[in-house]
Amino acid sequence: MATEAGTDRVMICFDAITCPFFRAYAAEDMWKVSNGVPMLHVYLREAEPCDVFDAGGMHLMTPLKMKRRIPWHKNEGERAEAAKDTKLFMEGFMGKGKVNMWMDTMDDTLEAAYEARPWRWYVIEASTGKIITGTNLAPFNMKGKLAKLKEACAGVVKVSTTA
Repeated sequence: MATEAGTDRVMICFDAITCPFFRAYAAEDMWKVSNGVPMLHVYLREAEPCDVFDAGGMHLMTPLKMKRRIPWHKNEGERAEAAKDTKLFMEGFMGKGKVNMWMDTMDDTLEAAYEARPWRWYVIEASTGKIITGTNLAPFNMKGKLAKLKEACAGVVKVSTTA
């Protein structure tokens, strides 16, 4: 991904659409500071599934409402459906076909390894796998999160894609 984009970095973005902060502004604002660094999105266990943490009906009854209620994923099909909805949501500001979306396993292997819920984004040095920065516990201090991502992505080294 990084080589194709001509950079030395990639972002790993752990996403869950039921977090109202994520869908209200975090996803789009973080994309805006990415400076062309390619993103690999991984859909996680839900942050606030309607059948576990309804947040007073926030899923469907506020300006942050979603198209449908999303419960705790009971199988890969349910998680894949939520990932597809999130991909379509993000393509609304990133562009159709521009979102590279994967999903975590049902045993939440990546969520555990990256402590990624409710959502986290990491900037990774592609050649070494070294984490340059991450957004830390969400959804707090968005101004600080955006500044960290912007700084890490602004320092992108452009890599020649020609021999």
